[in-house]
Amino acid sequence: MLKIDAGSPVPVYEQLKRQIKLGIVSGEYPPDSRMPSIRQLASQLTINPNTIAKVYRQLESEGFLQSRTGSGFFVRLEQEHIDETRKMLLAEMAEEFISKSIELGFTPEELINTISIKLERKPANDKIK
Repeated sequence: MLKIDAGSPVPVYEQLKRQIKLGIVSGEYPPDSRMPSIRQLASQLTINPNTIAKVYRQLESEGFLQSRTGSGFFVRLEQEHIDETRKMLLAEMAEEFISKSIELGFTPEELINTISIKLERKPANDKIK
């Protein structure tokens, strides 16, 4: 489910684009599945339909979505693109996490220790949540 954080410094457009990419690469939106209509999503998220349209067009140009005249937007992504996107999104999230943590005054050692502890608590076959 897509959510917008109005208090976030990240623009609504970028929040939405990242969440849709995450949904696609995680399998929440499988290949060839129909995305919510622009109007439906704008109503659900209470944001301007032009923002949704812009995100969909951008994702189409990046190869994540395909527009089908009269039918809407559908997920279009090959496995190698999924793997590449997963790595890119991980790097973006790590950069954001590291920047915020440093702003809070944590040292690199504290970050590594915290992450190591969290990873040790996860079963090997469980996804990190």
